[in-house]
Amino acid sequence: MNKHGSRGDNLGRGRVRSEDTKGVKDLAYKLAGDFRDSKLEGATIIVDRLERLKDLAVDGQVEQMRQLKDVMKNWSEILNSAPDDTDEFATGDMALCSSWYAPKVEVKLKDLFEEFRDIEKAFAKINPAKFQDLGRRMNKAMERIAPIVHGMKNLPDEVSDIADRADEREETLKDTDTKAMKKLLEGQGMTISLSSLEDCKRGLLDLVEPTQRNLEKVQTFVSEAHDKFKQAFEVPCPCCCMTSYVYDQPSRCLTELLENADRALEVNLQPFFELLQGLKDLIDLDMSRISKPTKRFAKLAAERVDLLDKIVAEARPSGISPCCFRPFPLASPRADSASLASLQAKEK
Repeated sequence: MNKHGSRGDNLGRGRVRSEDTKGVKDLAYKLAGDFRDSKLEGATIIVDRLERLKDLAVDGQVEQMRQLKDVMKNWSEILNSAPDDTDEFATGDMALCSSWYAPKVEVKLKDLFEEFRDIEKAFAKINPAKFQDLGRRMNKAMERIAPIVHGMKNLPDEVSDIADRADEREETLKDTDTKAMKKLLEGQGMTISLSSLEDCKRGLLDLVEPTQRNLEKVQTFVSEAHDKFKQAFEVPCPCCCMTSYVYDQPSRCLTELLENADRALEVNLQPFFELLQGLKDLIDLDMSRISKPTKRFAKLAAERVDLLDKIVAEARPSGISPCCFRPFPLASPRADSASLASLQAKEK
């Protein structure tokens, strides 16, 4: 019996010792080494890229395509109605030369309309819905992959935080959830999810390459549209010096074409190109670059978590109920005599 009136071997459990805290810190340090040795950092970077890629695919760049569609519609209507508005092409100082100037602009606008029709066809072949469907399938796969990889990456810091909290408040160590850590390291569903992600590659090249070609056509036209429309209204020789007057006093047709060209330039197509390039990288991705580091880290970290589990178990009470420590009431001498007399009477 110790000075508290209890057996030291049993009741010593539940008290955090300084060596326990030091042991947890040592495990955190070793887990950080396991993270480096397993090359899990590379897998984490890949998963982060896949998460970004998945988000871009789920978005489908629908809003950007809607904005461009509105511009395309406006351009089509303006260019299609241009032959009916030739009397409006010459304004201001050029109005006196309208009969000579307008037919020349009309010819250039017709050629431009033919070029634009090819761009319209290219734009129509871009299907955001297919990318959204792909994004949903990727999202389902990443629901298991991302938490496991990120959870493993955070494990060294998590264990280090446990040690820091135990330094400040000893009783916190016993509340550590090592079961959750062990479950994380089991990586349940990881293999199936990686297989599902692999399935997303099927037919991907046939979707990505045509879309990229068509999007590049659209982007090229949009970037050059401002200059193309202005060139259509240039004044030919021998009156080319009058071009600046045309730009200073533009016709309604030119004004509307240029306004929509400005709107088109405001549409950010970079995320769509990022998505397409990312999907090309996905086609070439070897899934073992994720699976091998995670398995290697899980194997190394499992030993550390087992040791942590033992330290936590030592910090927890042994299971003795608090009622065992209640003092027994002391009987009075008179009560003891009365009880003895009663017992003797029964024996007679």
